[in-house]
Amino acid sequence: MRLVGCLFLAAIALTGARAASADPLKIHVGWSTMPGHMIPVLFLNPKILRHYGQSYTVELVAFRGSSPQLTAMAAGEVDLMASSPGTMALAVLNAGLDVKVVADIIQDGVPGYHTETWLVRADSGINSVADLKGKRIGTNAIGSAADTAMRAVMAKNGMQDRRDFVTIQASFASMLALLEEKKVDAAPILQPLLNEARKQGGYREIFTSKDGIGQADLVFLLGQADFLAKNRAAVTDFTEDYVRAQRWFADPANRTESLKIIANFMKIQPSELNHLFTTDDYYRDAFCVPNLEALQSSINIAHDVGLLPNTIAVPKYADLSFVEEAKRRIIAAP
Repeated sequence: MRLVGCLFLAAIALTGARAASADPLKIHVGWSTMPGHMIPVLFLNPKILRHYGQSYTVELVAFRGSSPQLTAMAAGEVDLMASSPGTMALAVLNAGLDVKVVADIIQDGVPGYHTETWLVRADSGINSVADLKGKRIGTNAIGSAADTAMRAVMAKNGMQDRRDFVTIQASFASMLALLEEKKVDAAPILQPLLNEARKQGGYREIFTSKDGIGQADLVFLLGQADFLAKNRAAVTDFTEDYVRAQRWFADPANRTESLKIIANFMKIQPSELNHLFTTDDYYRDAFCVPNLEALQSSINIAHDVGLLPNTIAVPKYADLSFVEEAKRRIIAAP
């Protein structure tokens, strides 16, 4: 009887262990900007996802920019983050993390597509970058993609932060209000607020991200190598769903529904998102494949303008096998 009882308890324990091992992996994903990053809405539509709730689930964590996400990743609070080139380099150089580029999010300055734009008030008397000397410039986070581009533009004009201008950190969503209230003299205005400002009038475009860093892989998914290796199967499934969702939202056949989903999340009207998935939007690769050459260039520029103590060899810190497998699966079974 004792033997039977022990076997029974062992069977229960084994069943419990199997059930626990079958639990989907919870992936904590950082993001900062909508509708640019798209991450918060990609997993809201179960009908377009193949693996959600089976091999993985997602817990989203919002940040003001890519730089604060690095601290969270180093502390184990996020598994994947929406990273800028400069933040990726800092992860390696300062934090000593072994990180890998997993999939793309948005690219800036691709010919024929949108580039991030800095505005000044039309009545400010600022007519060129040179006129920004001694002025206050808004930035979302030191070392972010937008911040790097701004500093590159200023460096090309012989100016450095704290010596020739002052930076004021704020969320992208508040930039237009800060500009209107004259709390900053120039600010990066993202879509759809950029189109709104253009229609409203009273502002002047002073420079763009493309002026500073050219074509750029602006934001991409970054993960730590040990997390990716330990959870390769689940992250591969996540990446497939991530790419499938991006493709679904960008498909003209789903435009009405996709804009409604995004607008509901942002608490705005769908008509305010007419720029999305057009040439007024960032370039979004059809299979979320990062442009490593453009990424390398951005990191080199961040080093040149003093944001990085050194540069890194990008291919060493990229693992494109996830998006490559996602592409293979999607082509094989659309």
